[in-house]
Amino acid sequence: MTRHAHPPGGEDAVTCRAPLRVSLAGGGTDLPDYSAEFGGDVIAMAIDATVRVRLSAADRSELRWSDRTGDLPGDPVLNELVASVLRTHPDWAHRSWTVTSTADARAGAGLGSSGAFLVALAGLLSPDGSADELARTAYHWEHRQADRMVGPQDSFASAHGGIGTLAIGTDGEVRVSPLTPHPRSAAWIDNNLLLFDTGISRDASRIVAAAKQDDDQRTQEDGTGRSSRRTEQLHAIRALVAPFRQALEEGDVDRFGPLLTENWKLKAGMGRGVSTPRAEELLALCLSAGAHGGKLVGAGGGGYVLVSVPDRALHAVRTAMGRAHAPELPFRLSPQGVRADRAGSCEPAADKPGGRRRDAPTATPRQRVAPLAGDKELS
Repeated sequence: MTRHAHPPGGEDAVTCRAPLRVSLAGGGTDLPDYSAEFGGDVIAMAIDATVRVRLSAADRSELRWSDRTGDLPGDPVLNELVASVLRTHPDWAHRSWTVTSTADARAGAGLGSSGAFLVALAGLLSPDGSADELARTAYHWEHRQADRMVGPQDSFASAHGGIGTLAIGTDGEVRVSPLTPHPRSAAWIDNNLLLFDTGISRDASRIVAAAKQDDDQRTQEDGTGRSSRRTEQLHAIRALVAPFRQALEEGDVDRFGPLLTENWKLKAGMGRGVSTPRAEELLALCLSAGAHGGKLVGAGGGGYVLVSVPDRALHAVRTAMGRAHAPELPFRLSPQGVRADRAGSCEPAADKPGGRRRDAPTATPRQRVAPLAGDKELS
């Protein structure tokens, strides 16, 4: 991964992109309140939908956001975080700048967009950093400086790319072990795992905090001294990592759907706000149309549903989701993690060769990123 802090030619600007991620098994066990006591294990994969960040000198300091559906209002917490990071960076502390961020999917959609954004920003500011170093920096910014209840899977999956297991130690150290899927599994990921948008955005850290508050209250009222229900469910979610890894490595694609469904049943029972009527409706429609199984991606509360669909049911599932006004986000597994955007543009990877799922004729082509019509100033 080679980047330039200041590109040749005198233009004081740099652009970097980082992939979004999809958690397949073990999501939630990377959260600090669980992993600090028990450790955690997650299988996550990077997808070719990306967040692109451009940093350039300007007359005033500002941050601009956009996604594929239009302009975003921005995130006040991240706005202040970016401002504080740049104010203390030796290259940018004493000048004005513009940070422009564009993405292939909505913010708050369960695909780790905040983590990917911060990984790309870390890549801009530390062009010689390793994937581990950039992931640790991004996670520190979000978890420590922004004080968000998040785990490290977003930043590490985005920084490294590909598909792998993340082992989180009780000391907070993260070890990434790349997986080599069986060719049948790799083809299934690209063609038969589908993402559909519920249309609901949410703050993942707030969903997690609310679920934990419910669980703490239930545990206190129980008064038996037993492990909390949330802890027991996270134990069970963690136990799904080994069979999912085995299915990936052996090409047992028929197991993907049931394992996703089992993961979702455990996650949905963890507290208020995790499941929603809209998510349950979409999952039920997919199953009725022939999907093997699925789950809501991320912490819950909204975002995207991920379903595993055999070839014979692809058309029926897509038709059902079209009628339910749940647009598909076509994707492929991204072998690359954070990287420089050498073209200097912010065009989505999906609009470049290999970026679109070309062997799924009924898939909706990914839209181009909307123009940046508005900006969010930072004080």
